[in-house]
Amino acid sequence: MTEAEGRLARDSVQSVGRAAGLLRALGDAGRPLSAGELAAAVGLPRPTVYRLLQTLCAEGLVAQNGRSFVIGSGVLWLAARRLEQLELRTVGRPVLAELRDRTGETVHLGVLEGGRVVYVEKLESPGPLRMASMVGRIVPAHSTALGKAMLAHLPQEQVEQIVRQHGLVRRTPNTITEASRLFQELATVRSRGFSIDNVENEEGIRCVGAAIFDHRGRVAGALSVSGSVSSISLERARRELGPLVREAAQRISQAMGWSSRGPRPGG
Repeated sequence: MTEAEGRLARDSVQSVGRAAGLLRALGDAGRPLSAGELAAAVGLPRPTVYRLLQTLCAEGLVAQNGRSFVIGSGVLWLAARRLEQLELRTVGRPVLAELRDRTGETVHLGVLEGGRVVYVEKLESPGPLRMASMVGRIVPAHSTALGKAMLAHLPQEQVEQIVRQHGLVRRTPNTITEASRLFQELATVRSRGFSIDNVENEEGIRCVGAAIFDHRGRVAGALSVSGSVSSISLERARRELGPLVREAAQRISQAMGWSSRGPRPGG
């Protein structure tokens, strides 16, 4: 790294820290604050605070109310998403444990963030196989059972945007890398209620997933069962594990407030 690059990196980190300080000051105050009040609270020059506030306002993290500033809707959205994830883990863990015990395979719980899958829970198989996945790891949506289960219940234009943003990177020889094939696959997932990662994301690993819905009928996450191809054949995935995973996802969805008599999933 050159001296200029190092200076730029330090300046970027400093700006992030200062922006975080402004958000904390607004949160601690519990009321709108002027730029001058914020400058005094964080100990920064007023011009610097103005520049940071302009960026935060553009990102929706701060909102301007006359000459004062308040926490923006973007922060509220992030907080709501975090609470949903915590609820999903709390509600889902007992169901995941039961599914692991019934199948003898590793189970995962994931959410979609920025068009990619984030693991939020994992319960290992009692067997010797250990998966490379871990809580917090980010993986593609198009090549995983978790991802395909969630993509199948999103509006098509949203899926198209995700494909444009992240592409369809080949992870194994089986990965779907054509948009038309992916949409055909997602239609199959919707019709049968579960997805299959047929050695599409990791060599030697096959997974079965199903989407979880919230009280509004929108995708809240997904769960999956994963194991080696010797343990999970395509026949077992389709006939045994698919229905089990689908039923487990429905139980979590109902615990999250979704009802089959309520809003249509994904609608």
